[in-house]
Amino acid sequence: MGVGFLHGVLPQGLSRSYFSSPQKIQILTTDEIFFPAELREELEEELHVKFSVTVTRDWDAILANTVASPGVDLIFLPSFWAQTLARQGLLADISGPGKELQLRVASDFLGAQPQEGFYFLPFYWMKTGIKTPDTGSFVDFLKNKKETTLFLLADEDLLLKHFQLWKEQGILDLVSQKKILTLQLDQINQKKEAEGALEGPLKEDSKDSSLPQLSALLIWGATIPMTSSNKDLALDVLTTLSAAEHQEKILLKTPFNSTFTTVTGNDIPLHRRAEFIRDLRLKDTLIFEKKDQEAKSKLKNDFNIIL
Repeated sequence: MGVGFLHGVLPQGLSRSYFSSPQKIQILTTDEIFFPAELREELEEELHVKFSVTVTRDWDAILANTVASPGVDLIFLPSFWAQTLARQGLLADISGPGKELQLRVASDFLGAQPQEGFYFLPFYWMKTGIKTPDTGSFVDFLKNKKETTLFLLADEDLLLKHFQLWKEQGILDLVSQKKILTLQLDQINQKKEAEGALEGPLKEDSKDSSLPQLSALLIWGATIPMTSSNKDLALDVLTTLSAAEHQEKILLKTPFNSTFTTVTGNDIPLHRRAEFIRDLRLKDTLIFEKKDQEAKSKLKNDFNIIL
């Protein structure tokens, strides 16, 4: 296992012709923040490729593009979406020579592979919580008629689980009295707690014990569909993108924490590193194992929430 390869130097890179037209890579991503334009341009120059990127959170569109032949080459998505695709045999094994990619990932994030093989490369994780303007409990916030706005992450599975639990816990009527707005992942750091209760990343365990399962563990990463006609090139992209020098530069521009044991630069705070997950208690934390393919319709029909 060569040190150069671990740091993202592609063995075949020296033989790649830079006089030919760039190869095209078709990419889907559920959120722009996972593969922003600045990063695309950098990798296009480094790898001599051309990316065609579509941002969509439409599960049916992602499933259709994964089943189609030829399909897209690379998808950035939540872990439990990938698990659902892998269980249907739709994803390629991305182990690669010597399992280099797995070796970069902390063991805590490798247990979610749904079958033998390596089908999902986790990049980021976040333990979420709902922070109230006065740092009081969530129930206190709901009862406070002066506080009007509740910002929740725009993830249909997480939203559905929240509302189902709040109904079971008998506080749905209080929640319904608030103005509920959804946040995309790249909007998390733009909101201030004074604007309302905010769902976002926790740096430590929440002191709010008024409700169980108010927090969730979310993991995002990338996968390659079986129907991709550019699997090797897509694997090159993942290998380069997951290298420490890229990840350490990207990470602090996001609200996420890293899953990679190699991301240990001095600028990376301890709570943003992979091993920090062991300092958090995951009891009573929501952990998703599969995509609810009817989440949007359930939100609309059961709770009148339209995304």
